[in-house]
Amino acid sequence: MQALRTLLLFIFCLICCVNSENILAIFHFPCKSHHILGSTLLKALARRGHQITMVSPFPFRTQVENYTDIEITGMLEYKEKNIVPKFINAHTLSMYDKMTFSIKNSKEVIELFLNTPNVKALLNSNKKYDLVILNWAMNEALLGIAHHFRAPVIVFSSIGSSQLTNKITRNPAPYSYIPNLFSIYPDDMTFFQRLNNAFWSLTFDIVDRFVNENVQEEILKKFFPNAPPLQELIDNVSLVLLNSHYGIESPRPYVPNMIEIGGFHVEESKELKGELKEFLDKATEGFIFFSLGTNVKSSHLPEEKLAEIVKTFKNLPVKVLWKFEEHFQNLPKNVMVNEWLPQTDVLAHPNIKAFVTHGGRLSTTEAIHYGVPLIGIPFFSDQEYNIADGVNKEYGVKVDFTTLSVETLGNAINEVLNNPKYGENAKRRSKVLRDTPLKALDNAIFWVEYAMRHHGATHLQTAAYKLSAYQLLLLDVVGLVLGIVIFFSAVVYFTISYIYRMFKPKSKKKSKTS
Repeated sequence: MQALRTLLLFIFCLICCVNSENILAIFHFPCKSHHILGSTLLKALARRGHQITMVSPFPFRTQVENYTDIEITGMLEYKEKNIVPKFINAHTLSMYDKMTFSIKNSKEVIELFLNTPNVKALLNSNKKYDLVILNWAMNEALLGIAHHFRAPVIVFSSIGSSQLTNKITRNPAPYSYIPNLFSIYPDDMTFFQRLNNAFWSLTFDIVDRFVNENVQEEILKKFFPNAPPLQELIDNVSLVLLNSHYGIESPRPYVPNMIEIGGFHVEESKELKGELKEFLDKATEGFIFFSLGTNVKSSHLPEEKLAEIVKTFKNLPVKVLWKFEEHFQNLPKNVMVNEWLPQTDVLAHPNIKAFVTHGGRLSTTEAIHYGVPLIGIPFFSDQEYNIADGVNKEYGVKVDFTTLSVETLGNAINEVLNNPKYGENAKRRSKVLRDTPLKALDNAIFWVEYAMRHHGATHLQTAAYKLSAYQLLLLDVVGLVLGIVIFFSAVVYFTISYIYRMFKPKSKKKSKTS
């Protein structure tokens, strides 16, 4: 009996070893929310026996089995100096300025990343990887890492689909009903909204193609001189994992190698403890949760805005839980602050009435998961779009940071508190998000392992990969048809003109008078 148990244990271990793969994950951008998403997926893969190497600015403090951290030093200091100050005022930038800022910022972050000693050591090592997972944020040059290790690559998009991911898979995304990443339009746009959306979407595509990709090509040649052209690396991407879901945003068309896994990071809520639990349990009239995420902290806000926020909270009939990163004096009695809060556990509390948020994809997803209406104060990137989507679908309202005051913030909060439609719509979205045949995390794991089982997933690529831009847009067909129409129109015109001249009666010349 003991021998049989030993044999079964040996077979089980053998199976686990056979299925175990080495995965390299690059989450270079100094954004904590990106790391939360990536580490959630990677820890799940580690639990299945895969060997994970995670490269990021956020190493775990405690060791995780089958999980190795490679820390990127200097990245967080760069963020505090160069990114955070601009994020606070990013809402004042024009669409074009947002594009150029993103390109410049991405270039600096990539070069800092590739010059980090730990990353250089990784690239100079003899390690072999079966898969590379790359966090996607205008960093096409980092596809050179996958080529360096001769491994298939999966792209992970923390903000869901956009023009930056659609170009990888040649995914159709008509300007007529899919808003630009930086826009605030609904999917059912008016004529002038479609006109504006088409202009800026086309501008974005042109800037990305002729500015961003040229910058990325230069970085690629500098750090990976033996790599093929950038477009070839983009075409070799196996899958794109999208942190989106039709319960979070409007439905969109996706080709087979684009996989929606939105909501995969939301864990089961745990019971709160201590002073926090007591404060929220006693909020019988309800409470508001205020958190601006990890990039724009509440403590970074100008003093005059903080004063307006505090005055607003003081006048509210409900309690307020505020994620504030520093000590705050003279708080109203109905307000509790803490530098860190378990966001999902707070959102799951039965007494919560609304969530004041910056509108990042993690926060909006978690709020929708628990059916909590939003009060959005967006700053940059997809935040404007996420909050606009909540406004359009009536599970949230927006407060412009520029005009934030006791009146504007107070009116927004009271609108959500007093109008039941916001809570009802949020709960309706929650049911849609949760009603899936497979858990989002299990779906993500399946597709990652699918790509490894098939050594990539090029068989999921559509024939669009074989077409040039003008062929994909049917410009050659339109040109031919237009040419034929013009040719026959010209033939008809000149034929009629010739016949008319042939049969036109000649006018009699007037005789000269003497």
